[in-house]
Amino acid sequence: MRERDRAAASASAVAWAGAAAFVVCLLVRKVAPYPRWDLLACLAVSGAATVAWWRVAQRPAEVSPERRAERTRWWPGRRGGMVALALTTLAMPLLLLMTSAAATTPELAAIVHGGPVLSRVTVQEIHSTSRNQSRNFTEYTSSVSVALPDGRRGTHLTTESVTTSHPLKKGDSVWALHSSFSAAPGAILSPSQDELHSLLSGRVSGYEAVLLAMWGCFTATLAALDLREGTSLRHLNADLVAGRSHMLRVRIAGPGAGFHFPYRGRTGKPARQRQLSPKLRLTSPDGEGRDVFLDRCLDPVPLAKALDGLQGWLYWTPRPDGQPGWTEPALLVLDDGRYLLGTTPDGPPPDGNAGAPQGEPVTQPLPSPKPARAVGPYVLWQPHVHKPGVIAFGVAFLSVGLVSAGIGYGNTTALSICLSAAVLGPIVGLLLIGRQRTRYLHRLQRG
Repeated sequence: MRERDRAAASASAVAWAGAAAFVVCLLVRKVAPYPRWDLLACLAVSGAATVAWWRVAQRPAEVSPERRAERTRWWPGRRGGMVALALTTLAMPLLLLMTSAAATTPELAAIVHGGPVLSRVTVQEIHSTSRNQSRNFTEYTSSVSVALPDGRRGTHLTTESVTTSHPLKKGDSVWALHSSFSAAPGAILSPSQDELHSLLSGRVSGYEAVLLAMWGCFTATLAALDLREGTSLRHLNADLVAGRSHMLRVRIAGPGAGFHFPYRGRTGKPARQRQLSPKLRLTSPDGEGRDVFLDRCLDPVPLAKALDGLQGWLYWTPRPDGQPGWTEPALLVLDDGRYLLGTTPDGPPPDGNAGAPQGEPVTQPLPSPKPARAVGPYVLWQPHVHKPGVIAFGVAFLSVGLVSAGIGYGNTTALSICLSAAVLGPIVGLLLIGRQRTRYLHRLQRG
């Protein structure tokens, strides 16, 4: 990702608006004949806006300290949470599409065409029962014979499957949605009358509405946690003054990458596994160097090029028990008031030399000059890193489009393949992006 300008932000807003319209269409008309042109129109809007965002995101960003579009907060620290929020949000339209495609069947269309009727029927015979158990619930799918009322012949037997929360017995009652005059043989069975009513009305059932409301509350809570003031300078300043904080006059010297053990949160413990991260190389007035490790989503090459030669102050709080490879949270404040967050080595260097310069103790609570806004915009979008992931996301988007176009109508195999691709596409895409980013950082480290 990169710092988005107004055009990219507008394209992103349109894409999310298309996703919201997709959800609304499914809530209003969960069960409707396929192809769903309303869903395809929403996908077209979101797809076009996403392509526009892609094109804008690949443009070289002009670095200007006077641009008011620069963020006042350091957003890369919240990237993981925002990605999780986006995936959680997109799960809702995908779940709705799954239930809609599974409920909209040729059998239902034939029943509706022949005059639908809801009847309470009795189980005449049980042919087989299978148990489906998970961590949270247990379901039983049974093949049963029931007697359906018939306006011309009284009743007729039909064998269907039904899923219940408990094993059925002969003589139990279930609800059946069937044709009034046997224009369509068979029926759709369910233990819930509300579920069958939702099939006729085309809207979500009460049970589904409760689940969607719970999912919406979970998403809203996740959004509140992701948008909390966790990367503000007030929070960072409290960390800086809580100990023996140091400050060092530095100059941006170039990009790089390397391994380190960053401290996790306020636990005071470093990560158990070393992390490969991008970094900026800094030099002090006496010529000695110190590194600042950055968030993995940042590309240090264009960032170092944009900031090459600029000077500022580096602030961090070393620990008395620092070990080789450990890094502490750090704040780099440039002379123009811009800042960036990262980590800097804390303990002695592995080779036993004098190591990086330790600076001088901080004598004031806030850094000087006072940081005003985060460094940006800069080129963060890396086509060579994101291309495999974008292909996987594109396959998932195409699969959703095929389901909306009705490719799975009456074809369970095709529907299962498309839905599986839609679910796995984002997961595989993120894994591919992470792998490509690691390979890119390895090249920077060797270089």
